[in-house]
Amino acid sequence: MILCRKLDIRDNIDCLYQWFDKCPPQGKLKHWKDGRSAKETAKYWLHTIPSEFKELLKPLNLNYMICSPEFISKFDNYGGNDRNHDLLIISEKKTKEKVVISIESKVDEEFGDTVSKTIIEANKRIHRNPNSKGLLRIEDLRKTLFGCEKDDQLPIRYQLLTAIAGTLAEAKQQGSKTAIFIVQTFVSSEINNKKHFENQNDLNRFLNLISESKFPEIKDGDLLGPVRIPGNNEYISCNIDLFIGKYSIQI
Repeated sequence: MILCRKLDIRDNIDCLYQWFDKCPPQGKLKHWKDGRSAKETAKYWLHTIPSEFKELLKPLNLNYMICSPEFISKFDNYGGNDRNHDLLIISEKKTKEKVVISIESKVDEEFGDTVSKTIIEANKRIHRNPNSKGLLRIEDLRKTLFGCEKDDQLPIRYQLLTAIAGTLAEAKQQGSKTAIFIVQTFVSSEINNKKHFENQNDLNRFLNLISESKFPEIKDGDLLGPVRIPGNNEYISCNIDLFIGKYSIQI
């Protein structure tokens, strides 16, 4: 598998220095620390593919071709932040059909604000700038991923919505009929167990909702799906099979 910047195989990443120089995390040095998700991802993926990842996807028998850290996928025309994949992997089935894999790395960092809080903040921005498109973005995401806007979506972590939207959008961009979103968690004695437990609950709540209760929870080593979303637009297709997986790496 070729590790490179922006899926450009001519722009290889060969060491930790190049990883940080070419594909720094959003928080730059603030987030580049031993024991935290950005740097641990680099350390575990730089020269090999983690066994936990390979075991999770073993049933699909994929050929892993290209991997890019901090890859950005556009999923709508509203501006603002696009989906920042911690890792984006382009792989192939034996039939040569592409499969897009997005990895979200965590230690005990939460999945961002809730949908409810994100709506409140978007309303504040509208008061400062009437041209702000934040509320429209949230509305469209909810309708695309869930088919409508309902109160049970309000406690969901908004980052999970943008993560799935970006994964599906990149799959469509790459001409893939299969999109896989994986939460990779690094576990050590330093982890905040309360935050780790809350992340698990947040992921379960989201999975239960997007699968219409077909998959009420996910455990380490699970790859669940396929799930089809109801929405269809310029960036996201309702005809893509979505799988959601999870594994942990002890550090």
